[in-house]
Amino acid sequence: MDQSQAGQKDTGEESLCLLTIGEQESWLVQGQQTPLRLVMGYRALVPGQTLGQFRREPPSPLELEQAIAWVEDIVMPLAADLAPCSALQLAPGPLSPVFGQVRLPLARIEQSFAQLAAMAEGDPLAARDLPAGRDVAATLLILREFMHHLGFIEVNLRADQP
Repeated sequence: MDQSQAGQKDTGEESLCLLTIGEQESWLVQGQQTPLRLVMGYRALVPGQTLGQFRREPPSPLELEQAIAWVEDIVMPLAADLAPCSALQLAPGPLSPVFGQVRLPLARIEQSFAQLAAMAEGDPLAARDLPAGRDVAATLLILREFMHHLGFIEVNLRADQP
């Protein structure tokens, strides 16, 4: 801890993590630290695919598996370097119209991802609560992997711009 940090009042902001999932890249901001650029976005999910995104809508099971593996390769190394966060916030993006401004437990994100996987398998009933769309699918996948591998138990979806 340097002198400037030692003199700061603990407002709780230092331990908040803000995740912004953009089209081509994502950003993680933890407190006052320099933002960390992540080479994944909801339109740049898997290298080598058309425009780096899912080709099918909904994505195929193979596309989901490839995307999971790629996102895990980016997210899992963060576990060693990321200081504990008191809360995870998600900046507005493709999930905002789906969920609105709300706090969601990991179980709800997992449930939505299970719906996406069922859609990929061709279950017509799975689409009743989760809208179709590559951007929604990719954003949900990134958020799920981020929470799952970094130990976040809930996420606060923000409605305002960061």
